[in-house]
Amino acid sequence: MTVTLRDAQREATRHRILDAATDLLIADGYSSLTTQSVQTAAGVSRGALLHHFPNMQELTAALVSNIVVRNEAAVRSAMSRQDPSVDTIENSISALYSALTQPPFQAELELWSAARTDPVLAEVLRESERVAGRDLQRVVHDAFGPEIVASENYSQIADLTVLMLRGLALSRAVHKSDASARRSISQWAGVVRLLLTQN
Repeated sequence: MTVTLRDAQREATRHRILDAATDLLIADGYSSLTTQSVQTAAGVSRGALLHHFPNMQELTAALVSNIVVRNEAAVRSAMSRQDPSVDTIENSISALYSALTQPPFQAELELWSAARTDPVLAEVLRESERVAGRDLQRVVHDAFGPEIVASENYSQIADLTVLMLRGLALSRAVHKSDASARRSISQWAGVVRLLLTQN
């Protein structure tokens, strides 16, 4: 199948709209996310925006997918910067935490928070998060590596790690220092090592 110039332009416009929406969400929060603000930020016509995303629900669903891609890139980038002299488990958990402190995850938190009082957004997120959950699981598997993934206790380790790290990332809104988070990560790495030795 040959990709035409028109197809490439369509895809570029779609990405520009999603990137603009993601950037708006990160910078100004969910309340600033309107079709008009996205259209202006993306520099596209109303028709182009509506061609790709006929309503806010479809835009939001695609936005979640775009955020997932950005979050995954943040994890991979954090993994590439880890100190090889540090324990592998602590490195993995630190890399995941580092990704959750980046703007894409903060955008995800914005959506979750807004969904508390917006039933339409909550339903869009429930649907989108089903797919995003599989992506998250794959990213966590990649971060921990095959040896840890093969452990009998891995699913509990992965689930608890994600929950703990989300809590730490959420607390950054109030506590700007990462010192407490780093201590918690180190302590959790110790617990993970214990869980890995239990069968």
